[in-house]
Amino acid sequence: MRTLNGELIFVTNRSLRSPITMNLDTTCNLEQLVKPTEPVRVKGKELHLGTDKIIELSTASLYQDRAKPASELGPEFAKIGKSLRLISFVLSIIDTRQSVLDPHALAHLGIVDFVSDGVMPLRRPGTERRFREAALKIVGAGSGFTPSGDDTLGGFLATYNSYVRTIGRAPFLLDSQLLEEKTSWISANLLDYMQRLILDEQLQRLIDSANKNEDNLVTALETLLPRGHTSGIDIAVGAILALSLIRDVAFDKEDTEIIARALGL
Repeated sequence: MRTLNGELIFVTNRSLRSPITMNLDTTCNLEQLVKPTEPVRVKGKELHLGTDKIIELSTASLYQDRAKPASELGPEFAKIGKSLRLISFVLSIIDTRQSVLDPHALAHLGIVDFVSDGVMPLRRPGTERRFREAALKIVGAGSGFTPSGDDTLGGFLATYNSYVRTIGRAPFLLDSQLLEEKTSWISANLLDYMQRLILDEQLQRLIDSANKNEDNLVTALETLLPRGHTSGIDIAVGAILALSLIRDVAFDKEDTEIIARALGL
């Protein structure tokens, strides 16, 4: 749903929760009940879809968004290098066709340039403008409901902005209007939400686990991979690169090149 002030709300009968998702307790096929462009109206504690569908809101529970940028890195964060290399190996042996890891995919070369021109230089302060330029080049790159470039950048920014204060830097926030000019409205909004840390519980669990338990990090990444057609893989790639970059800066390492090569980037 698109609200009057331009916000995006997902309505689904799946269980994955987020601050922008309305999870329905129903087995009905929503594609058969609702048609594109049908109006949505709020009337008291009811949500009216089209002419005769009603979603009852009075008994709904509220999902509490706990996303908050980390203020410091825990002792577990220094150990995540092994987990990042392990998940990079997993990505090298599973089916990643049409994702950013597929050399024949539309977005692959753009992501390769993004890593070399934007991610790697970001280890040094004063390279923010260069990163921004590289990031905007991959917005809209690829095909699908959410293009691979958007998913990868979203995974990177959600993770980077969650930990960037721990290395004494400011978060990256790309202009939302500019994003809409470069990709679809839905994908632009999702990317904007991700960079502002409005995240679903699955992605939030992945980000949190890096600072708490390195074993849980691998499990969280593997849980994310099946999402969508290639979205889970693409988001995971962005998150892996961001975690490795934060670790490099925080502990004076240079492991992101190793991770990028393992990913074929």
